[in-house]
This record gives sequence, C-alpha cells and structure tokens, in this order.
Amino acid sequence: MKTMFLIIASLTLCALSKINAQDSPCTTPSNTPGMCIPVDRCRNIIKIFKLQRPISSHQLQYIRQSACHIPDTKYAVCCQLNEIDPAQSLLPTECGVTTDDRISNGENAGLFEFPWMALLRYREFNGEIVDGCAGSLITERFVLTAAHCIKVKSKTLDHVRLGEYNKKTYVDCVSQDCADPPQDIKIEHTVIHPQYNTPKFSNDIGLIRLRQTVVFQDHIKPICLPITPEFQKINYPRYILTGWGKTENDQLSNVLQKATLPRVDNEQCMQVFKLNQLPIKLTEKQMCAGGKNFTDSCRGDSGGPLGMVGKLNKAPRFIQFGVVSVGSNSCGVQNVPSVYTRVGEYMDWIEGHLHS
Repeated sequence: MKTMFLIIASLTLCALSKINAQDSPCTTPSNTPGMCIPVDRCRNIIKIFKLQRPISSHQLQYIRQSACHIPDTKYAVCCQLNEIDPAQSLLPTECGVTTDDRISNGENAGLFEFPWMALLRYREFNGEIVDGCAGSLITERFVLTAAHCIKVKSKTLDHVRLGEYNKKTYVDCVSQDCADPPQDIKIEHTVIHPQYNTPKFSNDIGLIRLRQTVVFQDHIKPICLPITPEFQKINYPRYILTGWGKTENDQLSNVLQKATLPRVDNEQCMQVFKLNQLPIKLTEKQMCAGGKNFTDSCRGDSGGPLGMVGKLNKAPRFIQFGVVSVGSNSCGVQNVPSVYTRVGEYMDWIEGHLHS
C-alpha cells in the first residue's frame, strides 16, 4: 500500500506539469498513440496496481511518465488506445432504429428512415454558408465524419445541421406526416485521426463535438456503431449508402437519397484502381463498395455513413460500417468502386474521444 501511495503522489506531481486538454490525444511512454484519461479507465496501469508482488522500478517509471492532466480529474494517465476500458463507453444503446430495412438503388429516402444523417455546412471566405460533406450522429454530442471533411483549405466548417431531409423546405412533410424543423448546431471542437493521409487516403476519419447536447426526436436519432468483435470484422455482400450527393443528372440532390452498393473485395478493388490509373493503395482499415449500375458515392456524400441492418442488442439496428472517403469522381459511370474507412477498425479511437 505504501508503494501505491508513492506512485499516486508521483502521478499527481507529474500531472500538474502537463497541459493536455481534457481526454486529448497523447503519446504513451512506449511511443504508441494514446488518450489522456482517468487512471481507473486504463486497464494495463490498473493491472500494475493490483499486482501482489512489489512494483518494479521500470513499472514505476512507466506510470510516472504516463501522467497527464485532465481538468477536474485527480489522477490521469496517457493510456494506449487498446487498453482503454470499453465498459465505460458513452455510445448509446438505443441507436440505429430505422423504420424500414427495404433498400433500392438511387431513390429518395423515407422522411424518418435515416434520422442520424448530419449535413456539414461551411463558411466560405466571402461569408456565405454552403452545404458540403455529410456525417452521422453517434451520440448526443458527437458526429462521425471523414477527416478530409474537417480539414478543408478553401472554407471553414461552421455548423452541423441535424434532422434535415429536403434542403429546399424548412418543414419536411410526406403526405400528412411532418417532421419538426432541422437543428443547426455550432461546433465546439473537431478531432482528426493523427495518422490521417499516412499513407495517402488512409485513416480518413474524424469526430465533431457539438457545442450543445442534442435532444433526440423522431427525426434526430443516433446511428449504431460496430461495437462487438463480430460486427467489427463482418463483411456483408451489400450496404446502404445515404447522402445528398450528386444524382445521375450530375446535380446535388436536395432530398436525402439512399442506394444499395455491392461490396468489392480490396484485392479486386486495387486491380480496378490500377486499370484506371488511380493512385490509391488500400489498407486493411479500408473497404470498397459500389461502382456498378450508376450507384456510387459522389461529391456531397463524403463523410457520410455506409451501413446495413444487423441484429444488435437483440433487435434489428442500422449499423454504420464505413465512412465515405475517396472515389474516382465517376459516380458509378466507369464501374470504379469508392473507398470507405472501415469504422470497426477505429472503435478504440472513437470511444477514447467520446469522454472529451
């Protein structure tokens, strides 16, 4: 017990010298990516405290070097992403509730069918607000999107619109059924994956923390993420893509669209890229889909969710498996698939940032 108190004291002294933001990215003493989190959420360090034998000088040094600072947290450490306790996940259990699992190619989505869709809006240099990428609501404070939708040179990400369906109408109605108006919410901060674009086009994933808490309604609900090992590795033969991207008429859609895309094996996808002289080299953290029968992701769909209905929490749920990343700009015309960031490969990273 005396040794443990000495360790805690050392942690406190070291933490005071750190200036990390709350639950911010950090580098562990073993030079691996980590998150600054409360010590009781870091499995490998808690395991050291629970050892029956005396703690070695090497372990003591590791703990001291792991110390970091979080406001209003007494003891914090820089913890490896795969050692963060998933039991304290902030992802909602009531998620991915969809009204319909029927799918078809390139047609209008139902009014309440995909309530997690987020429209990212940007401020141009002249002050004009324009629509851009898409994203998905994953908690009451966070939207998941692509890193390239956050890191934009020509304009600044201004706010996120939730509950949108038809961009031309303020109140969306289908027959006599109407949704409440959409909500525009300012951004508190954004997080881009630290290895984004290394190698090129890889790790294209990011998070947007909203400035205020979202109140879930019929037209605003969170999507499910692949939280189980089974869903993190699963490959469906087809997926559902939703967004306001270009249609077959080469025009951005005002009404939310949905389409069914066939999955394409990465090896086959790479062969198609090579034939079309596209400089894209895939990793296991990416997946391919689409490029056939004029169904594909197009400009305006970037950052949006690629998903499928699966049984989660003993009920059918819509689960997001991919984030729209990069394509050929052919929008399915040349049968070139698009690339999606595989969400299941980033669950530790995503959950590690939800406490910030």
